[in-house]
Amino acid sequence: MKSGFFSKEGISFILSIFAGFFSCGNSSVSMDDMYLVEPVGYRDSQNAQNKYPLFVYLHPWSSPGGEKALPCLKTETERTAYPCFIYVPHSTKSTFNNKKIIGQIEALKQKYRIDTNRLYLAGHSMGGSGSYSLINDYYESKGVLFAGIIRMSGQTQTVLRDSIIGKTAIWYHIGLSDEKSRVETARKSFAFLKTHIKADGTTFHGEPAPYSQHPGITQIISKNGIDIVKYTEYDPPTGHDIGTFPFEDPKLLVWLFSQSLKNR
Repeated sequence: MKSGFFSKEGISFILSIFAGFFSCGNSSVSMDDMYLVEPVGYRDSQNAQNKYPLFVYLHPWSSPGGEKALPCLKTETERTAYPCFIYVPHSTKSTFNNKKIIGQIEALKQKYRIDTNRLYLAGHSMGGSGSYSLINDYYESKGVLFAGIIRMSGQTQTVLRDSIIGKTAIWYHIGLSDEKSRVETARKSFAFLKTHIKADGTTFHGEPAPYSQHPGITQIISKNGIDIVKYTEYDPPTGHDIGTFPFEDPKLLVWLFSQSLKNR
């Protein structure tokens, strides 16, 4: 496991917080193959009582993992604006090991002051499919909900548990020049959400995507004043390579970090 934080001088340090395994309840959890960043100011005495969100990023297939895999929260400016734990599990296979990830997150929740009402998740490609898989498995095994997820493409996974819908906010991104199967997966996912979210207090509207080089449209389902589902399709020639540019819109992280289960 690699762990670090971003200093005021803008230098990333590697810390030895775990020695490969961490005790969680009556079992030991492997903390290998992961990257962890503490929030800016976490160890300052004035913040000793503060709890912080956890941002989980699931990388695409063949990613090197670690900080290089992150599409956002890599600069001092961003990490100061959005102080949070950043957790990046690494997989060299074609899927993620959800049981291992859930165990690692549970161990982090025991060791650190993590705000369990503000667990966030983002994933691209393999990580996009993995985002749905993880939140379903986490809820089934532990009853844990994420406050918000950002899904970018993905080959599989279109269905969420009924107890998740309307509580976990979702922003799905897809480029229409991606493979046909991925576009179909995205559209099936959005159709599923539209038909399964409770109608009480919901409104529907759309707005243009904010990128001049990647035009498109975002469809929004708001529930009781909260944008609980956002679905963005980018016009051709934008395809599968959508893993980073959506984060150039400052509204994306503003939306994500405004999500809290306390507001559901």
